[in-house]
Amino acid sequence: MNKFLLGLVLLTLHATTSQATGEKYLSSETKLGLFIRSEFDDLAPEEVKSYEENYAAIVNKLKEKKATAKSDAMFLKHVFYTVHRKMLGEYEQYVTFSEIFKKDKKYDCVTGTALYALILDELGIDYQVHETDYHVYLVAYAGGEEYLFESTDALAGFAWDPKEIAERRAFVNQESIRINTELAMTGLASNEKSTQGATYIDNVVNLRQLAGLHYYNQALKQFNTNAHREAYKMIIIAQGIYPSQRIKNASSFMFSAAFED
Repeated sequence: MNKFLLGLVLLTLHATTSQATGEKYLSSETKLGLFIRSEFDDLAPEEVKSYEENYAAIVNKLKEKKATAKSDAMFLKHVFYTVHRKMLGEYEQYVTFSEIFKKDKKYDCVTGTALYALILDELGIDYQVHETDYHVYLVAYAGGEEYLFESTDALAGFAWDPKEIAERRAFVNQESIRINTELAMTGLASNEKSTQGATYIDNVVNLRQLAGLHYYNQALKQFNTNAHREAYKMIIIAQGIYPSQRIKNASSFMFSAAFED
């Protein structure tokens, strides 16, 4: 079978499989199943049940706190630091979401932000998740005000001053431009337009698209260990969920690496 036909078979297989796998992890009570998937981890049902119970416990406590909170700012600050202290421990790039519930509580910007998004959903608080070239963060909205949730900053990740929020968001985008400018000549920039001038990604994504970015990260993790065909499997699922331009570009690149022989 030539590499095109093999790739087409693999694409079709995983496009179909991605719709079926992970369903045993879906809960009628929470949306954890968007991020705890059988494609990532071989988890026993009892493990998943314990994750669901731990998650539900902290959500219920936050709901109780919300009922007595004196202000949106104080409550959201409480949410940020309580969740970080209890559920987010050691930062590690490209970890899977289920690592949050294990001993070391490992997380990265995608999984940490996903946890906050899921909890804010449960609390009925509006928010937007921002996807940038190399980072993901969340902005919550309450009482006409914005509140920054920066999951990778345990000490100062919560901000409510508009000037500070604007400065921190601008810094993230400036870093994207800086990195893309450095990578442009190598052809490795996250946005191919970067070869035509400094640019950056700043997209608002929903929970499903954020799950697509989780698959994208897992594809990068596999690719970085030279597991090219595993990487291609992940990127195909990512593309099916969230067909952004950079995921499409990565899919083409990983296809070439996986089936070059």
